[in-house]
Amino acid sequence: MARARAGSRASQVAADVGQPMPAGPAGRPFRIVAGGSGDWDDLATDEIVLVCPWLSGLDPLSGLWLSALPIHDCNAFIDDRWMLDAPAPLRERCYVGVFALDRLRSGQQIFGPLRDKGVSRLINLPSVGFFDGATAQTFGRLAFTLESEIAFLAQARAAGFRTALCARPDTPAPGQPFDFVLRHNGPGHPLTIAEG
Repeated sequence: MARARAGSRASQVAADVGQPMPAGPAGRPFRIVAGGSGDWDDLATDEIVLVCPWLSGLDPLSGLWLSALPIHDCNAFIDDRWMLDAPAPLRERCYVGVFALDRLRSGQQIFGPLRDKGVSRLINLPSVGFFDGATAQTFGRLAFTLESEIAFLAQARAAGFRTALCARPDTPAPGQPFDFVLRHNGPGHPLTIAEG
């Protein structure tokens, strides 16, 4: 299970796995977990839980940012035995991170198995929005864009899932109904949650 303590070093990735993240100026508290049995302890009553099974085995300080690279099958947990085992009262605050631009699985190949695993809320995490500059331009030419991620989340809503969006702060507010927006400026910067 990937867990790390929140730190204050500027070089440390702000998304320390398993520990509460400080709320931004207008944000709500949240934590990012891999979804193991000990991840449900000590949650605040209003804390959102971003469940990212693909973090298991990745370095807790860099895994969030590395996860969007094409170095592994980020959504492989969908085909594995993984289940959302959060206690029932917490499930309404659990959003499972999926790579929305999965080229190995269609939306229906993602939504059906996730529903069977007890998932009812999704977020596009990791996101291609983690990248900027030349990398973002290259991804854009391959249709790996935030707009494509938003279209995936619209499909998820149509399939009955609640959704949240991961996007940079300079991204215009989407015209879609999201439960919240996880804002980021990339590695080394804090993540914040703003209401959708």
